[in-house]
Amino acid sequence: MKKILTIIFTGILITVNAQSVELNDIKLNGKIPYEININTLKSSIRKIDSIKSIPELMDMSTADSLIYIGKTYFEYFNDSKKCTLNVVYFDEKITEFNIGKLKLTNKTTEKDISEYFKPNCNSTEFIDIFGEIEKYKTCGVSLTLNGKLTDNQLLFFFLNGKLKRIDFWEPS
Repeated sequence: MKKILTIIFTGILITVNAQSVELNDIKLNGKIPYEININTLKSSIRKIDSIKSIPELMDMSTADSLIYIGKTYFEYFNDSKKCTLNVVYFDEKITEFNIGKLKLTNKTTEKDISEYFKPNCNSTEFIDIFGEIEKYKTCGVSLTLNGKLTDNQLLFFFLNGKLKRIDFWEPS
């Protein structure tokens, strides 16, 4: 039995240690996908906290508004009625971020991420985030969509050695 569990765990680590993350494998709280229809999002959670206009700071965004669940937000596109996950903050509303069977929480450490995503996250760099007082450490992993590499990255932000925030970054 111990040997079987070791083989399964090794298989999971090999899958996760791939140097990219498939967007279709991402879920919030185990059920909300990276891209979701607004009506499905509303039925998947207790309530949306707010819907705000795109701030001037994000003027390059093509979204029509931001949909907040706690501090986590989706970009919303009126024409398609689609919401696309943009920034994840771990709080009382969003407690886990799933990549396939891998579950990340606010207890996930910088060391855990460096083990899951070698060599991309073997080291982290300090970064200032506009509007944030804290100084975070960060590293990033490439994103794929339907198995094809994109120019986008999944950025992990650590505060005091623990995972605090995850951003979906795309070049502008």
